[in-house]
Amino acid sequence: MPRFLLVLALPLVCGALCAGESYKVALEDADVKAADLLIAQLGSTDFQTRTKAEAQLIEYGPGLRPQIEPLLKSGNTTLVAVAQRMLADPALSLELTRVRITLEHGTLELVLYEDAAPNTVANFITLTERGFYDGLRFHKVVEQFMALTGDPTNTGKGGPGYRIADEINADALGLDKLTAGELSKQSKQPAPPAEVSKLFVKEVYARQGYVFTSGLKSLAVKRGMVAMFGARPNSAGSQFFVATVDCPWLDGRHTVFGQVVKGLGLVDGLRINDRMVKVEVLYKRLPDYSVKKIEDK
Repeated sequence: MPRFLLVLALPLVCGALCAGESYKVALEDADVKAADLLIAQLGSTDFQTRTKAEAQLIEYGPGLRPQIEPLLKSGNTTLVAVAQRMLADPALSLELTRVRITLEHGTLELVLYEDAAPNTVANFITLTERGFYDGLRFHKVVEQFMALTGDPTNTGKGGPGYRIADEINADALGLDKLTAGELSKQSKQPAPPAEVSKLFVKEVYARQGYVFTSGLKSLAVKRGMVAMFGARPNSAGSQFFVATVDCPWLDGRHTVFGQVVKGLGLVDGLRINDRMVKVEVLYKRLPDYSVKKIEDK
């Protein structure tokens, strides 16, 4: 059988109450000086220099905003465009729920998308605050694909003792208009049988048991996105993966609930059994979260 078929709020003021002491928006003096040097490069006539500086600046996070906002009034068309793009980047958001993962060789920061997957985010936050993820290892890493973790047994079969429902809006992903044949070409996968090739992907997945939810702002499985792992519909629990390449063949099958906004290069270098030393919530939009569970029998 072709592989295709096998894989086929509270207001901002809550931040002071919900963030906790570990969430520090303001940059340290040394970071401010380093950022200023990079900001100066945003006006370079060399495209690569500007692009590299922008990528480095983004990783400073929300604390960079006070240094970028003045560029909007610079009168320089290029700088204004760069500033608008950077301020719209989720990495600089002051409103998205944010999590830090401390690895053995650096740290990652994630932003979580509650509008895309509210119950999935609630589940992730709840498990994180329980310390569930602390010390867990990446039990599967596939170069140029993804890194998978979140299993307390480190076997690929473990979880929190319950499951949660998928949160996927196929229409938001365009799967109601994309045929299985078109997807196989995009994904460079073997073509499905002729009778399947003409079907829309949404219908193919629905026949496999996936149930879709309208109204969610579902996101595609692209490089840097964080998604739940489940081998079948509604089977996710605690395991999640970070995609290191765009994976259109996974769209509609895995709930995307976050994005790595700092340290994505570290994800590229992960190896099997690398450990998450600590996972902590830096900021959350709500003081408390309630998870809708599917209890294991």
